[in-house]
Amino acid sequence: MKSIFRYNRDGTDRARPPRGCVRWLSFVLRMLARLLRGGSRAGAFLWAEDETAELLAAGFPSLCAVPAPLFAETAALFPGRCRLYATGSEEELLAQLRRVEQRFGERFDWDAFLAACERQNRRAARLRSLTAALSALTPASVDARTPQAALRDLQKIRKETDKT
Repeated sequence: MKSIFRYNRDGTDRARPPRGCVRWLSFVLRMLARLLRGGSRAGAFLWAEDETAELLAAGFPSLCAVPAPLFAETAALFPGRCRLYATGSEEELLAQLRRVEQRFGERFDWDAFLAACERQNRRAARLRSLTAALSALTPASVDARTPQAALRDLQKIRKETDKT
């Protein structure tokens, strides 16, 4: 039974951060939903090189945006893949979008892109409010270099809590 649950026997660092697992799982679930709907086409993969490129790829709802950092090991399986970078000037971004449009015969849907931007903005607002709520719960730090400094800080904290 022990051999089944062995993890990281070599003691190496994790290959991917835990946040990558959520991105990977969301990609796999989107692919499964796509297969169940019967909407998969061969070669309809758009390799998004970073998170901003994934957001930009939301403008192509019929294409499957593959997060390239998470699937770098499988890139060799798709030698003619179309890559999307969200770097450069506005003209360069538009040129990339036109190149993807020509390659797949799909039009960039600005409404879908702006809807994805709005979803990201709502998610960012929720995370900011959560961060603010958590920071309000954090205890005040106490200077622990000397006992006198710690007592002074405790007196300051007590005065601040009495004011509120």
